[in-house]
Amino acid sequence: MDELPILNPPEYPNCFVCGPANEAGLGLVVRRDGDTAVARYRPLAHQEGYPARFHGGLVGLLVDEMLVYAGAANGLVGMTARVSYRLRRPISMDAELDLRGRLTSTSSRGFKAEVEIAFADGSLAADGEGTCVTYDDPAATAAHPEEDPSAR
Repeated sequence: MDELPILNPPEYPNCFVCGPANEAGLGLVVRRDGDTAVARYRPLAHQEGYPARFHGGLVGLLVDEMLVYAGAANGLVGMTARVSYRLRRPISMDAELDLRGRLTSTSSRGFKAEVEIAFADGSLAADGEGTCVTYDDPAATAAHPEEDPSAR
């Protein structure tokens, strides 16, 4: 996965989930695999919910982030308007998680996407879906003119 291009926008270093400058954040590095957003995450000790389990609310946060990145992998700048997720199995604190976000549809106002979070063995830990609204982001367009949706 390390050879895939990084999608994290450098113009937002303080994002709680993906910002490299946010010391309290999750530090998620999201990459592009074709038209899909992918990431790998390992829970940190202070993210525990029930004893020895990754906090379910943080799973929802990862789903939310990957929805937005599913759009980014396709040149769309969006923010989550609606999200739902399901925990399929408890996630231990030592789990390595593979995250995938893919676009399922687009409209003039936004896009829909699905997210899967899987264990290293490929079994499903959680999944989700949601809707994002798109918007013009001059900072993102200036930094990544090749991804300007209006240029399509």
